[in-house]
Amino acid sequence: MKIIKWITYSEARNKEENGYGGLGGWFKDGMRWKDYVESYIKEVRPDLEKLRKSIVKNGIRCTGEEHQHSNYKSVPLWDNGKVDTYSYRAWGDLMAAVWSTEDNQDYSYMSFYM
Repeated sequence: MKIIKWITYSEARNKEENGYGGLGGWFKDGMRWKDYVESYIKEVRPDLEKLRKSIVKNGIRCTGEEHQHSNYKSVPLWDNGKVDTYSYRAWGDLMAAVWSTEDNQDYSYMSFYM
């Protein structure tokens, strides 16, 4: 699979989910991308890496609130027609995992919650 574009949360509402979001709220200061990826089964890790690379390439950096309630294009649309939407906490986990590694700075999920 590959990400074909980024869309808004409202555009994603009627699309099927891949299910990568999870519940969230566990990513803590000191953790990095490696910790995030290792919490998933091996079969989906290549897709998560594609997700990370696309986030960095496209400068996707917003809060969970912005992810859900703004016109920010923060929902990946994959070539299988599915999307990944996230709760505030799960989005915070994803953003913290990506940007703690890229910035070499400690973030927790709360850094990107609201």
